[in-house]
Amino acid sequence: MSVPVAPAKTGFARRRDGGRLYFEVGGPEGAPPLLLIRGLARSSSYWLEFRELLERERRLVVFDNRGVGRSDTPKLFWTTADMADDAALVLEASGVERADVFGISLGGMIAQQLTLRHPHRVGRLVLACTSPGGPDAETLSPRAALALARASRKGPRAAQAENARWVLSPRYLEERPDIVDIWASIAESEPRSVRGLLGQVAAGARHDAWRLLPHLEHATLVLTGDADRLMPPANSERLARRLPNASLDYVRGAGHDFPTERPVETAERVLAFCRGPGTA
Repeated sequence: MSVPVAPAKTGFARRRDGGRLYFEVGGPEGAPPLLLIRGLARSSSYWLEFRELLERERRLVVFDNRGVGRSDTPKLFWTTADMADDAALVLEASGVERADVFGISLGGMIAQQLTLRHPHRVGRLVLACTSPGGPDAETLSPRAALALARASRKGPRAAQAENARWVLSPRYLEERPDIVDIWASIAESEPRSVRGLLGQVAAGARHDAWRLLPHLEHATLVLTGDADRLMPPANSERLARRLPNASLDYVRGAGHDFPTERPVETAERVLAFCRGPGTA
């Protein structure tokens, strides 16, 4: 797995509280834009090969959510709606009026809010292994939550090894054990913020877009790994049923972070859907 190519443009968007949001823009000038939104405790550095594949065809905008990577951490607490407003500010700062959007896990929750709050900013929408929230959504298993909480207090390699057990399939880990070292190298090179992690966890736990989702009429592809041990695939199924213009598909045999496990397959599906017309 190779590291991302040097970006064509880097910068910072400014939140209303003065905090900075780091972003990068790459890919062919003039190509249709695509915004990627990462999940819990993951900066834009973790897109790896998936990003490279998308940049062959798309003008890609990636950024670090508040609380991780090179973006600032505000005071606690905030919501997925606040993080969606951050994403809109990043699009504005990068000179993109409207983009297709891919959001994974917590990033998928942010993408829902972005589309609801800033519908003119979003073209086509891909929601990956995420949840609509609300009282009927399935939550993480207590075992997974406890393991990840403990991992956050370990050193970078031990923490990433524990994370990998929950977000990747056993088969992929057996084939690519080096992914732990790649992730650990990223973690060692970027600032760590306990407050940022807590803020993101709280935002995801309180996410609830259920009531408003029938108003989200954008063409949407809901994707999930059917071997996801972290986010129950049933949440993706509920999400797809709730959205008026959505289709549901599975990445068979893949775990939670299927863009890492299956970068080529995932990129092909995302690009095909974003080309349109109609739903996938």
